[in-house]
Amino acid sequence: MEDFIIEEFKAYKVFLLSGIENDASIHIKVASGIAVIRFSNGKLPDNAVVTKENGLKLFKVHVPTANFPYYVDIMRNEGPLFFFYDSKDNVSYITTTDEPVGEGELSFRAT
Repeated sequence: MEDFIIEEFKAYKVFLLSGIENDASIHIKVASGIAVIRFSNGKLPDNAVVTKENGLKLFKVHVPTANFPYYVDIMRNEGPLFFFYDSKDNVSYITTTDEPVGEGELSFRAT
């Protein structure tokens, strides 16, 4: 059994929370389950993965609130995107595929 997963995802949900300790979260559906990325201030809990009774996994990922705009930006502007989780050391990240050097963003000129 491998200690990590890397799975493409095509959709996400953003939750902006109030009245609880977490400021925001992003939920990502992947083939092996769901990743919940929680953005919080202060001391962050350790990341963890839990296997549910149905065999699907719940990836609990904790990230400083300051990183929230970077996550939303990559999800809005890049693709395809992949979710990575290493259950051996509980490291997680989101990544793109290889992109050509100098690709840049599309720009439009008024005519």
